[in-house]
Amino acid sequence: MKDRLENFIRDNKKEFDQFDPPAALWDKIEQQLEEKRINSSATGIKKEKVVRLSFLLKMAATIVVVLGVGLWGYQYQKKESADLSNIDPKLAKQQVHYTSLIEAKQTELKQIEKEEPQLYSEFSSEIRKMDASYQKLKSDLPASPNQEETVKAMIRNLQIQTELLNQQLNIIQQINNVKKEQKHETQQI
Repeated sequence: MKDRLENFIRDNKKEFDQFDPPAALWDKIEQQLEEKRINSSATGIKKEKVVRLSFLLKMAATIVVVLGVGLWGYQYQKKESADLSNIDPKLAKQQVHYTSLIEAKQTELKQIEKEEPQLYSEFSSEIRKMDASYQKLKSDLPASPNQEETVKAMIRNLQIQTELLNQQLNIIQQINNVKKEQKHETQQI
């Protein structure tokens, strides 16, 4: 194939030389290429702005959704605590008090997770059972015929959780004291 093309060019060389391109042809081609390059860079800038704007709009929509969900959750939680306040304000205050105590004690209990994983697992499973009972009472509250008694049961559950956590923390303290005594005895020997 290559040989055929070369033979064709050699045979028709005079005819090819007869039609010389105009002198300004290369200038026109160069000018057209330059215009295309400028247009494509302007289009690239426009595309980049569209991409940035699209990204910003997506981020704004995400923020709006997250804020909406957060606001809805806040309103729901506020409504729920307001419902307890409507039933019995004293019990609502007790509920807040015991809930904060439980959170603090659970944080304290969490510290033994690395040292005593099995003990922590047992302790936390007991608390999960108690919390499941609490959540059941809480979900039954709106439909309860005697809401005040249900709230009292919820408070009692929180009190028991607090007592259980206190006992668990005392056990941990005793274990730590025994470990310290054993360590002290081994150092004396």
